[in-house]
Amino acid sequence: MSRYNLGVALVLAIVGFLLASQIRSAQRAASRVELPSLRVRELAILIQQQKEAQEALEAEIRRLQQRLNAYREALAQGKTLAGELSEEIQRYRMILGFTPVRGPGVVVILEEGRASPAIVKTQVQPPDLSGLVNELWSAGAEAIAINGFRILATTGFSQEGTTIIAGPYRLNPPFVIEAIGDPDTLKNQLGLPGGFVDGLRSVGFSVTIKEKEEIHLPPYRGSRGKRT
Repeated sequence: MSRYNLGVALVLAIVGFLLASQIRSAQRAASRVELPSLRVRELAILIQQQKEAQEALEAEIRRLQQRLNAYREALAQGKTLAGELSEEIQRYRMILGFTPVRGPGVVVILEEGRASPAIVKTQVQPPDLSGLVNELWSAGAEAIAINGFRILATTGFSQEGTTIIAGPYRLNPPFVIEAIGDPDTLKNQLGLPGGFVDGLRSVGFSVTIKEKEEIHLPPYRGSRGKRT
């Protein structure tokens, strides 16, 4: 019990004791009807004073009880707000990649397909990879990593030779994209007819999508600048 609650409880106990004592005293005084008339008038005045004091004490008890209730409500609300704030902080820490994260999601493997007379085998370009990642973000992915490297929604993609640069990371094919989120939602978004994945497949890329019960992603290791 906190010091505040203990203090209020002590006050209530004292007030209750005083009330009980005064009520018993008033009852004893009222029972003495054979006293002289002067004494009766004095007792009547005393009883009235005790009644007023009792009413004042009862009012004080109600005030203290209201304060105690208000304190308890504030304490409960404070815990609720603190819990919500803590959850919000954790959510932002996850979005910013400060902490490792785990949960269900999907694993997407993007690689060049085999060449055929109808399709010319092409190299994966930054827009191909960033477009696929954006599809996952828009489908509600909470966290994403490529080839084991955590990326953010602000991570930019560029190219150096055959290597794709994602923020501070150098990525080479095959590109394994792990996304944490609702597996059904993520998979359905990627599997939309005529969607981005269909477009990648139509130009010869191989896109494999698998659901996974638990994915572990590391924290982000680079700077958190704006996307380029």
